Amino acid sequence: MAGQVYKDKATLKEVMENYAIAQRFEFRVDRSNAVSYALSCISEDCEWRFKASSINKSELFKVREFIDNHTYPLKDKVYEQRQSRNSLICGMIRPKLTNYKRKYTPKDIIDDVKSDLGVDISYMLAWRAKEKSMNFLRGEPADSYKKLRGYFYTMDMTYLGSHIIMVKSPKSEFMYVYISLYAFIKGFDHCRPIVVVDGSHLKSYYTGTFVSASTLDGAAYCVIDSENDAAWTWFFEQFKIAYGDRENMCIVSDRNESIIKSVSRVYPNVPQFACIWHLWNNVYKKFKRSHAKLSEIYFSMAKAYTQAEFDSLMEKVEKVDIRVKEYLELAGYEKWARLYAPVNRGRTMTSNIAESINVALVSARELPIYNFLKEVRKMFGRWNCSNRKEATQTYTTLGEKYQEMHTLNEVVPSTEYLHTVNDGGRNYTVCMLERKCVCGRFQVDELSCPHAWAVLKSKFLMPEEYCSNYYKSNTVVMTYDVHVYPLPNRYDWNIPAHVAEEVVLPPKWKKPLGKPKKKRDKPLSELLQPKSQHSCSICGQGGHNK
Repeated sequence: MAGQVYKDKATLKEVMENYAIAQRFEFRVDRSNAVSYALSCISEDCEWRFKASSINKSELFKVREFIDNHTYPLKDKVYEQRQSRNSLICGMIRPKLTNYKRKYTPKDIIDDVKSDLGVDISYMLAWRAKEKSMNFLRGEPADSYKKLRGYFYTMDMTYLGSHIIMVKSPKSEFMYVYISLYAFIKGFDHCRPIVVVDGSHLKSYYTGTFVSASTLDGAAYCVIDSENDAAWTWFFEQFKIAYGDRENMCIVSDRNESIIKSVSRVYPNVPQFACIWHLWNNVYKKFKRSHAKLSEIYFSMAKAYTQAEFDSLMEKVEKVDIRVKEYLELAGYEKWARLYAPVNRGRTMTSNIAESINVALVSARELPIYNFLKEVRKMFGRWNCSNRKEATQTYTTLGEKYQEMHTLNEVVPSTEYLHTVNDGGRNYTVCMLERKCVCGRFQVDELSCPHAWAVLKSKFLMPEEYCSNYYKSNTVVMTYDVHVYPLPNRYDWNIPAHVAEEVVLPPKWKKPLGKPKKKRDKPLSELLQPKSQHSCSICGQGGHNK
């Protein structure tokens, strides 16, 4: 009513918007500036009026006139109200967006506004309210880049010995950032030197690509513009500075051409293996009529330990579809088959480690870059703590999952070191001196196979003495020996003036307008491949159908 005083104009506006919704009518803003605020009913025939102004040009606003009498016809009453504005809806939905992992869509907002306020709003209004709320909670996307220099400086001071580097363009625009925390660098010395790399798209306003390199857990992570030759080469150069070049090191990835080129440039003597799952997806897409029969054969062949087993499975592939055999030969047996690998790739046949990181960060990839990098660091910190706790609470010589005993088979000693083990009617020769078995698993996995376990149990030998140190719990403890401590509160950061004043502008790359694409852009080599021809589903031959 007239004479009421409000602490500021924003409060007054919010009150009037709530009042209009409660009374189920719409108003138009006739005047709105620093000293006055005037409203009238959206219906021109209605007498409803509201006027307020500042008290002596202060922040206080006083209601000068309020005619609360609606005279419009019933047919003019509007239920889809403009007063359901961003500010009002933002205040209502903001608590529900605090947890970035929560899926809260514009459709959910429309339903909640209808339920709580009793009015209908458009999809675009709901979407804008969500964007505004997220910017309020996490800051404007462009402002996120201004925090990076101080954040990296604080990380350098907290995690001494880490390798953290950011690259900007000549115009001070953000380009790349690479992070290897000291805990991962130190732990890499105690891991099998198998590095799994993969990239995934960021989905914030300023897009980009998140790249991770993993051993047991994350070893390094990076944000680049896209998966191109220059970016991947820069990533591997930084990885080499941080981790060096270990003996028997190998890199596992998908068949991305830029990764293959970059590895050959930066690590010319390090073999690069294909993820067998990604390679199988290529087979699936290229030879659709054969995939159902070949799936089990292919994965068994990729994991085969002996030449006889591999050749037998390849003969089956040839009988089903000789084109698949030719494709796998062209890809190179040494790239995907365990038997032909020039170095021991252990049990790492896929890029599942890196894929798991991407899945764990699927919601975080929608955050501005500063918030995203914070979530990545916190996630790796949690994993480091959890794995260290599990390792220190393991009281057997071997790790928990490697300690399970196998069923004993019949063992016949031939010499002091040679034994014959009968398993399901087939004889296997085990040499304990050279730690080999004709099944191939003992020497490749460097972990006792079922036949070696049978010998060890029958001879009362210590199983852990015949396994690689990588499987022993004390090695795992050393891998996670260095803690990833939390960073101090941002308000407690002690950042030098020259660091705080350094300019970091947002990159050129932004999220394109319109609905996000669901399919990836195919490389030129894939586009130039001849399209598969129709073939008969009965005989498998081309040129006709069934």
